[in-house]
Amino acid sequence: MIKFIRQIRYNLISENKTGKYFKYAIGEIILVVIGILIALQINNWNIENSNSAQEQAYLKRLIQELDDEMTNYTRIKENFTNQQEAINALLAIWNEPNTVIRDITSFWRNFSRATGAGPWYQEPVTWTQLIQSGELKLIKDQKTIETLFKHYGFLKRVAANFSEYPTQTTSDIRKLTAVTYSEINFSISIDDNRPMRSNPELLDKILSKKKEFKALFVRVGIVATFHKGQMESLLESAENAKMILKTNLL
Repeated sequence: MIKFIRQIRYNLISENKTGKYFKYAIGEIILVVIGILIALQINNWNIENSNSAQEQAYLKRLIQELDDEMTNYTRIKENFTNQQEAINALLAIWNEPNTVIRDITSFWRNFSRATGAGPWYQEPVTWTQLIQSGELKLIKDQKTIETLFKHYGFLKRVAANFSEYPTQTTSDIRKLTAVTYSEINFSISIDDNRPMRSNPELLDKILSKKKEFKALFVRVGIVATFHKGQMESLLESAENAKMILKTNLL
């Protein structure tokens, strides 16, 4: 092809057809430019298709991650509900003028459930990857990006709040429990994974400190009530983000 084009140019020059040569040269340049523009357009299409495929993959991963989050929030909400019920049962006993424990098994079960929940925050892997890699720009819809920032910002605030005050309250209860254990002749048997239930001395010691335990459990109950509401809000926020993400799926 190149030899053919060169031959045409050579013939035009040899025959002194300069005008035709220049017209031909201009036409050749135009064809080259058109070829370059077509190649660039094809390259742009390829990049756009690749970006679109990556965007769709991220959207699906974000939706799955939000589904996992909502499952986690539902579980945590149930844990807080169980905690509230356990605390109410204990307070009903401790509010009696003469405390009488009629069901020791139930008492210990509620005592264990009421001591507080541990940290629950899980780093959102896909969202973090989008932010750190700079690939958030792949998501074209601005409303979707704003919704995600709002949701994950709210999630971090809730988690930070829980890590500060509630975790300290739980720690205070566990410290008081450990100190109470240390004040009696308490040992852990390898044959009984629940030695507390068969230790009347420990039960008496806890009841003697019911005012201290009651004050701490009231604090935990307030925290449980507040964060149960926060889990409900996180569920709503995650569901909203998920719905908006779905509108971007092809």
